[in-house]
Amino acid sequence: MQYERIVLNEPHASVEGLYDERLSFWNIDDRFINDIVLKWTDWHTDYLFHGFRDENVRTVRFPYSRFIVDAERLWNDPLEQSGQGIVYKCFGGYTRLVPEEAEAQLLDLWHWHQQRLSGHLCEGALLLDCHSFPHEMSDVDICIGFNEDWSKADKTTIELAVNLFEDSGYRVGINEPYSNSETPASPFLYQSMMLEVNKKAYMKAGTLQLSRDKRHKRSVNELMEKLLSLLLKQRNI
Repeated sequence: MQYERIVLNEPHASVEGLYDERLSFWNIDDRFINDIVLKWTDWHTDYLFHGFRDENVRTVRFPYSRFIVDAERLWNDPLEQSGQGIVYKCFGGYTRLVPEEAEAQLLDLWHWHQQRLSGHLCEGALLLDCHSFPHEMSDVDICIGFNEDWSKADKTTIELAVNLFEDSGYRVGINEPYSNSETPASPFLYQSMMLEVNKKAYMKAGTLQLSRDKRHKRSVNELMEKLLSLLLKQRNI
């Protein structure tokens, strides 16, 4: 469990672009904002996962709403069949018609984000895929996800994360309610692990405000500190 760099990926943290006629194509009303955008945006991930001014930690935040482009979907994603691939065509009963030329431009944004991620990764890096999820999706407080392939995070890293959150009183799910983790194409090997936080663990019910419970922030900080200390120890050997 020795990493050359930690890269934080935040693909769903923004709401920008929804009112831009060149990007959106949604029929935006109060229900769309309240039931779709507010529910499914990863609020406050900058608060949850940031705070480390260290050259060994890089953050890549997609600046547009996931309802403009889902920067984390796979190319030829199976969810294309249900209209929820890289460029959503439907969501929660809403549909949008995206002109072919506009869709090509939106797909360019996906490529841009993938390239930015790849540009910050290096051989032996750890990508932390940073997300949150609506409380009604699961009783799990913290979801830790990974792929069962070359990119799977080290067993010790996974156990470290599980133990830290469980010791803080959280119920931890392994690939539950969500599974897998982002793996942009790169010419070298690195590891990837997703951290999904139930919104009820850090937000006040029915609002977009942070709760007064700081356990999650402390747990994330401790996890990052342990990973960084191992990284620095390796470099000093």
